[in-house]
This record gives sequence, structure tokens and C-alpha cells, in this order.
Amino acid sequence: MTSIQPSTPVEEAGASQISVERWTVSSSSERDSRASLVLYGGGWHWRAHATGNGAVDALMRAVDEALASLLGNGLQLTTYDVHATGEGHDTTAEVTVSLRPRDGETAPIYPGRATHENVLEASLSAYVDAINGYLADRAIDVASRIPSPGATDRHDAAPDHEVRSRTVNAISRLYNG
Repeated sequence: MTSIQPSTPVEEAGASQISVERWTVSSSSERDSRASLVLYGGGWHWRAHATGNGAVDALMRAVDEALASLLGNGLQLTTYDVHATGEGHDTTAEVTVSLRPRDGETAPIYPGRATHENVLEASLSAYVDAINGYLADRAIDVASRIPSPGATDRHDAAPDHEVRSRTVNAISRLYNG
């Protein structure tokens, strides 16, 4: 399920690009990995939840789900490389990825790269970096591609102040009986 939450428009450089606001992932040997994330771009928050065959797969699938309205037929991961930038447990991970649009093997490849102490954060950031290259190359205006709410019973597509107001009202009702 993807839900979109508008927020105050941003008038800064790079506002048409997607950035990672926050994420969480749960992974074990007993079940599929689960990821939830919030991305930000074009003055909007893009949220999604997904499962995958590992933490990195679940995070990438959540990005794909959140940005489905921007990615057309979708993107295919063609390479994924992780390298330690030093020795020992305190090193950082350098992740490089490449993505290709699913509409053909002759489509251009979009590289992404990120370095972070957390390999999951580096993987997610590299994936989003490649997507930003794709969006820029295709001249996709993130702010104008907001999808309409999906056919779900509960959809969070209100400005930030309305969401906070609903939350405060719900808590007040519980507290006041």
C-alpha cells in the first residue's frame, strides 16, 4: 500500500529530487523481510511498505512501491555492489547500483552510489541516487506526478497540519473519554 501525504512546498535546489527521510526494516531467517519508508520530493512525502527476500530487497521494493507513479513500467536492478572502504568493524560501506527501465534491454543504465556506516542506509541511498538520475534524464517533474489516493479504506493524503490535527483530536478523544 502506498500513501501520499502532501506537505509544504519546498523552494530550494534539488526539490525535484527524491531524498530518504526515514526507514525501518525487519529481517530474520524465519520470515520475509519487511520494510517501511518515507521519501521526500517535490514538496510531498511518499510512503510505502514492502516485503522482500532480505532487508535490502524489501527496502528497494518499498521505494518502487512508493514511487510507482513516477517510474512508469518500473526500473530493473542490473548491478549491486558493496565494498568496505577500510578495515575492521568501524569501516563504511560503499554501495554502487545500476538501474535500467524495464521497457527494453537497450534502455540506458542509471548508476547510483552512496557511502555510509550502515550498509542498509548506503544501499537505499545508492538506489535513490540512481532513481534521481533516471528522473532527471527523463525530465520527470516530481511535484506534478502525485497520484490520486488509492482504493483503500484508509488513505493518508492530507496536508501535514491536517494529519497532526486529526492525530491530536484522536488522542484528545481517547484521553477525555
